[in-house]
Amino acid sequence: MKKTLLLSLVCASLIAQEIFTLEEQTITASQIPQDELSYTAPVETYTTQDIENSKSKSIYDFLNQETSVAVLPSYGNQFAQKIDMRGYGIGDGFQNIVVVVDGRRLNNIDGAPQLLGSIPIDSIEKIEILKGAGSVVYGDGANAGVISITTKDFNGVNFKAYGGNFDTGYGSFGAGYSSDLFSLSAFGDYFETDGQRDLDSSGTQKDSSRSKNGSFDLKLYPVDNLELRLGWAATRINTYYADPLSLEQYKTDPTQDSPPAYFGDSTFSNQYFSTDLWSFGLSYDLSAQWEINANIFLEDKESDYFSTAYTTNADYDYNSGDLSLKYSDNHLNVLFGTSIFNGERQGNSNTTTKDNLAGFIKANYLNGNHTLSAGLRIEKVTYEYTPSTGNNLKQDDTLEAYELGYNYKLNNEQSLFASFSHSFQAADIDRFFTSHYGPGFVFLGTFFNGFIKPMTANTYNIGYNNFVKNNKFKATVFYADLSDEIFYDPSIVNPDSVFDGANTNLDKTSKLGFELYDKYLVSDNLYLSANYTYIEATIEKDDNKNIENKRLPGVSKHNLTASVGYAPTNKSKLIASHTYRSSAYAIDDFENALSQKQEAYNSTDVTASYQYDEHIEVFAKIQNLLDEDNAIWTGDDQIYPVNFQRAFQIGLNGKF
Repeated sequence: MKKTLLLSLVCASLIAQEIFTLEEQTITASQIPQDELSYTAPVETYTTQDIENSKSKSIYDFLNQETSVAVLPSYGNQFAQKIDMRGYGIGDGFQNIVVVVDGRRLNNIDGAPQLLGSIPIDSIEKIEILKGAGSVVYGDGANAGVISITTKDFNGVNFKAYGGNFDTGYGSFGAGYSSDLFSLSAFGDYFETDGQRDLDSSGTQKDSSRSKNGSFDLKLYPVDNLELRLGWAATRINTYYADPLSLEQYKTDPTQDSPPAYFGDSTFSNQYFSTDLWSFGLSYDLSAQWEINANIFLEDKESDYFSTAYTTNADYDYNSGDLSLKYSDNHLNVLFGTSIFNGERQGNSNTTTKDNLAGFIKANYLNGNHTLSAGLRIEKVTYEYTPSTGNNLKQDDTLEAYELGYNYKLNNEQSLFASFSHSFQAADIDRFFTSHYGPGFVFLGTFFNGFIKPMTANTYNIGYNNFVKNNKFKATVFYADLSDEIFYDPSIVNPDSVFDGANTNLDKTSKLGFELYDKYLVSDNLYLSANYTYIEATIEKDDNKNIENKRLPGVSKHNLTASVGYAPTNKSKLIASHTYRSSAYAIDDFENALSQKQEAYNSTDVTASYQYDEHIEVFAKIQNLLDEDNAIWTGDDQIYPVNFQRAFQIGLNGKF
């Protein structure tokens, strides 16, 4: 029997066509296209095939299961998940990553994470992750790096639908047409789930969620070398999520409702979120060497948040744009650019703005096997606080980012690189406010407590690449030296409230680690891959808290994603992956003194697909196959269960 099975697998391998491919990519995130092997900084790239093979429900799932980026729901909110890279912490690490979609920043002016839930996974063509790089082109917040997402131009008709347990359902539809004069794409999707946790003691209400997205993109080519762009996108999200559990409750039953705490009945939160975006752009080749690009983005957002403790409503207006001039020849590429971002939030009792204005220059010089890159950015960040009563307050900072990188190609398959980046993060506007509660835990309002110093980071990378036909290997050692890292300290005494806590800066922190990536094609129908990161994130000194040499909370030392893909026939694929992160200190445990730690995260996912004909594919996926318990610890007995039950989905894809 074993011999028969082995013979069948061998025969299948021999007759299978080239199912899995492994190719060097062209990196475009830095706006100067460059071959992956000669890139002067660490980078991860993921193609349309990688994304489609994963059968991920969302970009959050894909990043968490396939890349070096850590992703976990923000206090249980699956549509506002927090992302971390290179040891900045699952608590506030997302503010040290710039996320761009087709060149547009998704970073917010307040403490809300980037809304990646507004980017449907089926609309994505490519994901590029720059690590310890990107501060010259993208500026504010690019300390850990940049996640650049490129969306598709649809041609023909595409649809996808699946259903799963917990009454989960999804449907999407994309269509497009192109000609010599124009191209038009449109996309829409809808997702719903009844959730896994109870919101009340009766168990009748669950942490349900609904979301829908829609978009269209029009490109015109009125004359040679000119492209005009017009786009629209909208997102509507309504999500409920439960509050934390104690350790005993979590171990007994992680699906149960949160305890009454201070406010009577079981506690939970509800957020309704909507965003409408218009985008305009043009690209024009002035000559064989010169190209001009311009983009304008107008975004209107609304967030209505309800919890058992309080209710908040906020309206946002984000107006941004960029203009760049690029020169290219066989040896030299130079990018001159300017960008502007005006963000305004109108809240219950004030209007607060954060405006960024920047200019930059970046250049790449290629000479044989040598590639040298350098760049400089000057950015002015201006804040204005306008309360409904009282005086206006204003502050501005002028900040610098600069980068230097070098890559030497040993041959057509191997390269060495080294890079340096000086980057910064200007505080989000929520850092300036403190919530006050009076006796009986009555919410008294949110008050302005002062501006926060910007943080700066110096990041060093040394790496090695080895790309051959059937194997792609990358290794990087990195070190980041930080000053004034911004964080929320729950232990700071607040004399005006029954709760303590305030925003402040850590004097000196650091990140030290190494990264290993390898994807090996055993044959055209079998591959193995692994992505491992080791991180030492240290609070070296902070005089305010009188601490030294403590671990930064919310950072796992060991982070691993591994997968194996096998195609039994040229129409079928089986892919298994595992995500592991070692235990860490709870998010609020800056003194490393709490009795409970963040437990290790484990999830095994299995995907099977079958290409029925040239148009229809059927698939199935099981997430958390081994039914592992996973959660976020913010403190002792403050536990938010996440991905803690086995989930499955069955569906189909269509392309015509």
